[in-house]
Amino acid sequence: MSNREQNPKPNNSPYLRLTSAGLQMAGVITAFSFLGYYLDESFHLETPWWTIILGLTGVGMGLYLIIREVTEISKKNDE
Repeated sequence: MSNREQNPKPNNSPYLRLTSAGLQMAGVITAFSFLGYYLDESFHLETPWWTIILGLTGVGMGLYLIIREVTEISKKNDE
């Protein structure tokens, strides 16, 4: 058995990781915004407070995902 078959290395390209983190960020923001919209429609609110609050929460969580990925990539490059 060759060494390549024993220890296959996954393709952990930083570009691929940041792309997936960006898509996760977009998904989180979209999901939270739709949840906020649903709550606003359910409670018949004139001002879309739930959409605003949950949308900004989604942005914060998305930024957390991006920052976490960038720090992991940076640590890996330092090794």
